[in-house]
This record gives sequence, C-alpha cells and structure tokens, in this order.
Amino acid sequence: MKILLLEDNVNLAEIIKEMFEEKGLSVDWFQDGQEALYAIINGYDCFILDINVPTLSGLKLLEEIRDRDKNTPTIIISSNIELETIQKAYVHGCNDFLKKPFYIYELERKVDLLCKNEKKIDFCNGFSYNLEEEMLFDEKNDSVKLTQKEKRLLTLLCKTPNKTVTLETIEQYVWEGEIVGISGIRSLIKRVRSKICKEFIQTENYGYKLVN
Repeated sequence: MKILLLEDNVNLAEIIKEMFEEKGLSVDWFQDGQEALYAIINGYDCFILDINVPTLSGLKLLEEIRDRDKNTPTIIISSNIELETIQKAYVHGCNDFLKKPFYIYELERKVDLLCKNEKKIDFCNGFSYNLEEEMLFDEKNDSVKLTQKEKRLLTLLCKTPNKTVTLETIEQYVWEGEIVGISGIRSLIKRVRSKICKEFIQTENYGYKLVN
C-alpha cells in the first residue's frame, strides 16, 4: 500500500513514516502542500494530510484530491480543533479527523480500518484476490501470476466494489501519472478479465466497475 503524507513537523513525520514502513507500506512524505499537489497523480491508496503547512493548506489539497478522486481514504491530522475547521474537512470529503497530539497507534488503526476493510474479494469458480498481499488465487488456492499493473488495477477495483472507477483514476493509480490513453487501459482490462471471471468487471460510460 502506498501513502501520501503531508506534514511539516519533521519529528512527527519521521515517526509516522517509520511506523508504516516497518509494516511494509510505502510512504511519500511532503512538507509543502504545493509539492504534494504535484504528486497526487502518482497512485496512492491513502492520504494523510496536516492542515497548516506551507504554500497550500491540507484542506485545499483535500479539495484538489476530491475533484479528481472521490474514493481514496483521506485522514486529516491537525491541532486545529475549531468546529468550523472540522466541518470544512468533512464537507470537502475527508474520511476521518485526528486531533494532535495523538498516539501513533490511533493513526495506524484508522489507516487499517479505512484502507484495509476487506482483505479478500471472492470471484466465481473459487478464485479470490487478497488485497493485503495483492495476490490472486485459483480454486486450488494456488497463486496466479500477475504483472505489477494487473495487481494495481485489481487492487483499485477491489477497494471500491460496485462503484465506477473512472478512466482518469485508473490511469493515475495504475500508471502513476504516466499518460497511456484508453487503448492501454482497455488492453489491461482485457488481460485481467482473462484471469478472473469476465463478468466481474463491467464497462461503464467513463470507466469500469467491479461487481461483487
């Protein structure tokens, strides 16, 4: 799992980063909101945003994220506990708000709950996908070989079952900001469909949906 962390307190950021990396997660840390904005297209599974940071606030960054991505879990961490600020955070689409100072375990738990609600998705014919390990298993529980992009596509679709994932979101998440176009996305969808039940990935007007 890949996390974007926006936090200008160096000591706190290093503690958060170290904690998640010890769990095997990838953390991209930014102290400046504008720099974080340039990076949001790089395919993240979770955003952790402080509000009061240089250049661009965490709330403004949250707005930018939700303009492009309605689904990826976002946690606001802030010492600002004014009701108006908290309301703005939720109005702009945050999933949770954590007041500083906090125990690191609290943040770890929130990320676990928001980003790993379902650890396994079952398909037909005994096939299943383990979200935590990003592995596809057949009816004999043997692993099915997947490329890195096939893993990222399945993870993205499985994180938001029964919801349409736009072509733009797929491009940003799977190709991490690289422009590939609809033909590249269709080709990847076709390969993944060949490895699971075809009917589980439905074509929508502006994207694809995993039906579960």
